[in-house]
Amino acid sequence: MISNGSTQQFDKETIMAIIESIMCTEHVATAIVDGESYEILLENQLAKELFEEKLYLECQKIFSTSEVISMDCVATSSVDKTISLIRYSEVLDRALTWEISKIDWLDGKKAFLVHILDNVANKVPMSKEDLLRIHNIEEKNCLDSLTHIPNYSMFYTNAEQAILNNPDKSYAIVVFDIDKFKTINDLYGMTNGDLVLKFIADTLRDLFAEEDNYARMHSDMFAFYIPYGKKGDIIKSIEKIRKRIETNEFDFHINTSYGIFLADDLSVPINLMCDRAMIAGRTAKGNVLKFCAFYDEQFREDMLRANEIEKDMHKSLENGDFKMYLQPKYRLSNGELCGAEVLCRWLHPEKGLMPPMEFIPLFEKNGFILKLDEYMWEQACKTIRGWIDEGRQPIPLSVNISRYHIHHNDLEKVLTNLVKKYDISTSMLTLEITESLFLDKPEELNRELVKLQNLGFKLEVDDFGAGFSSLNLIRNITVDTIKIDRDFLDSEIASEKGKIVINHTIDMAKDLRLQVIAEGVETKEHVDFLKNSRCDIAQGFYFARPMPLSEFNKFSF
Repeated sequence: MISNGSTQQFDKETIMAIIESIMCTEHVATAIVDGESYEILLENQLAKELFEEKLYLECQKIFSTSEVISMDCVATSSVDKTISLIRYSEVLDRALTWEISKIDWLDGKKAFLVHILDNVANKVPMSKEDLLRIHNIEEKNCLDSLTHIPNYSMFYTNAEQAILNNPDKSYAIVVFDIDKFKTINDLYGMTNGDLVLKFIADTLRDLFAEEDNYARMHSDMFAFYIPYGKKGDIIKSIEKIRKRIETNEFDFHINTSYGIFLADDLSVPINLMCDRAMIAGRTAKGNVLKFCAFYDEQFREDMLRANEIEKDMHKSLENGDFKMYLQPKYRLSNGELCGAEVLCRWLHPEKGLMPPMEFIPLFEKNGFILKLDEYMWEQACKTIRGWIDEGRQPIPLSVNISRYHIHHNDLEKVLTNLVKKYDISTSMLTLEITESLFLDKPEELNRELVKLQNLGFKLEVDDFGAGFSSLNLIRNITVDTIKIDRDFLDSEIASEKGKIVINHTIDMAKDLRLQVIAEGVETKEHVDFLKNSRCDIAQGFYFARPMPLSEFNKFSF
């Protein structure tokens, strides 16, 4: 679609505008999806109207993402030519036809061109039985090419027939995969990785004989369905499979994690049962004491709640429902107000005031945090400009920087444009980076931070002491301030040893010429201890809670 040669004649923005214009002439919903991250790069108006800004949720069922890998996702198989798929849409509660092609995108990147046909809009009724028949037509060979056991298409058909034909029995769908399978491929080679997959397939074949109730879904993901009398029966079956897999002749361990969905609601399509089993299985990852997990209604409630939040987030941003709250910071030596942290609260038109923990983690997953953070940065800059225009003495404001901005945005450009737009000094904006951010590509992050510091922005490490890399962090990373985590403060000052740890942490920061802020300061005991420890600044409920700008102006000036 886009060749490298054409990108040399026009700048990227011009090319994007041309492509977007062409897409708008399409008579069907059209999108371009990144070939590696599977993020939506462009979508036309028809796609936006059809999905109401929720196309990425449907892409989770077709493409692989870091959060969810659908059982029959395109990204797990080769797409060398245009393919056509018909899949049930949980969002729209009807079937959609997906036509998918690989294309060359800007800068030589790979991408997918996607056309989505709404079968209801085109008057093509599609029942669940029709969908299963189409799955069979799409894949005439219903055996997995590597392991020669049933593939996902055959599994969907067999599972549906078994469950529908035996209403007197209770069935469970179990999905499992290999822990750190990529590491096995990297360390021992893909040939050994394929042998592992064949070994697991042979194990299922031996245990289930001719039942055809198992399959390789994709990559290292397998599934089976079984009737059960009580949940303990399912666990026993899983333990039997797990032990057989662990008993092998390879030179490395093979650990597996299992997710279970109880198929008691026959209105749920089989592919969604598998997806939900897989989601449950991911909660067992990384827990040595847990190798399986049941999907329950809490998962569904969380998904529905997330859908509700995502449905409203764009409109709320446009309407200004996200409010900037400020929590004051005070210099401990003289009690002087010396800054404030910018915090976000969502004043939802129906749900009322929502705390950050109800929406920030979701926004970090779906990428909306990029827009929300930039909105809050602008509110901070606008506030500083307002104070100056009103003749007040402005104070620095601290804003949060998420990992998304380091890897998905031109952070330096966005921030410099904002301070220029409002004609304020870069020193008035402090950038808070959480300590956990330094665990991922610290060299790349540090290069970005050095650029920002050279421009005059102040840099602050938030939640210092919450992780395990604190000492290496302040030794290797260029920052101006460390902010002691509130949990660290509470737990450490409770004992004499803890007090020594905090005193030495502050002394070390001082030796490195770093400023020290303590957050979560709630008692006079906290204040007295921090003063004696030579901590510079404190914030917390002892001084003031986060408050709207209007209240902050009355409180502070």
